[in-house]
Amino acid sequence: MPLAGVVDARSVPLMLLVVALSAFPACRGANNITAILAEHRDLAEFSRQLTVTGLVDNINGRNTITVLAVDDAHMAPLKARGLSRDSLRNVLSLHVLVDYYDDAKLHRLPGGSAVVSTLFQASGDAPGSEGMVKIADRRGGRVAFVPQDVDDAGATVFYVKSVHETPYNISVLQVSAVISSPASEEPSKTESTPNATDVMSKRGCGRFAALVAATADAAATYEKSIAGGLTVFCPADKAVQAFMPAFKDLSPDGRLALVLYHGVPRHYSLSALKSNNGGMNTLAMDGANGYSLIVRDVGDTVTLLSAAPKPATVTGTLTDADTVSVYVIDAVLQPRELFNGSHAGPYTAPSPDADAKQDGDGVGDRSQKNGAASGGLTSASALLLAAILVVIV
Repeated sequence: MPLAGVVDARSVPLMLLVVALSAFPACRGANNITAILAEHRDLAEFSRQLTVTGLVDNINGRNTITVLAVDDAHMAPLKARGLSRDSLRNVLSLHVLVDYYDDAKLHRLPGGSAVVSTLFQASGDAPGSEGMVKIADRRGGRVAFVPQDVDDAGATVFYVKSVHETPYNISVLQVSAVISSPASEEPSKTESTPNATDVMSKRGCGRFAALVAATADAAATYEKSIAGGLTVFCPADKAVQAFMPAFKDLSPDGRLALVLYHGVPRHYSLSALKSNNGGMNTLAMDGANGYSLIVRDVGDTVTLLSAAPKPATVTGTLTDADTVSVYVIDAVLQPRELFNGSHAGPYTAPSPDADAKQDGDGVGDRSQKNGAASGGLTSASALLLAAILVVIV
């Protein structure tokens, strides 16, 4: 009978195993197409366009995916055609197969061919089956890709090489040119430039939309900015309601500056925001008064730093159209030009080093996490496993 307070020696291996396994990082199933493509300089433009069109999030959110990448030289003609963002997104969506194909599978197609769905087909914007791509094994071992229902021989592109393969999860295959079709390049029937204030008022940011409408020159400034690109951070109704006493204390010029401070004169998709850590100018910018805010990507969450006591977090997307995007945030942004010193201590933008210490997600931390996620053992894990082997032996 074991003595009280004494661990049975037979349970030691099991206990050590539990401790060792707990030291291993949790596996992350999400893909990171941007990181994969970053290792190949000749695919930089393809990667950039995936980010601009917002396809990065769609790709990373899929468990099984094949991306047909195009090098910079063959992306140039597509860029020169000046397609709208929605049409460009449809064209690039043809390059994302919602199934897994690697080099070996391409050369073992049942019957020599296969018809595969793409993100264009999954979007619902493709008429009929025109969002499908046919893969065919041609003579001499060449593998061709051609949009379904397109008879033009010039639409056929060929497999070049495998860029990245994570079996049954994600593969990136380089192809000889851009895959396109008349259907993918047509402007969407629903494609139109939305009115920013209308979007806000109809989808949960009615109080802020009312402030925009009631503040002299604010609505006109927002609408004029759409043509050149606009991103709006719209505080949720509860946040605006709580902030109203402070808003009423502002001068008319201060109210206008605060409302315009929530607009950025450039279009950012959510993916672009996540890759754009740093300062951003706003519509409130006025000569020497910068009225800038700071964007931080913490984990997978976009936060905005201003003179407010706490960062604002992006909690949802109201619209992400060709030139305008509107995001919901959980707090009102407060420019330091208006509020510096109104809270405990003067506002100071945190440095990247401070962020790293606070979030535990600095550059060094990220590299360590990535190394662990790829299967590397920490020294503590190695020692624990060694102890297990010694006890078992």
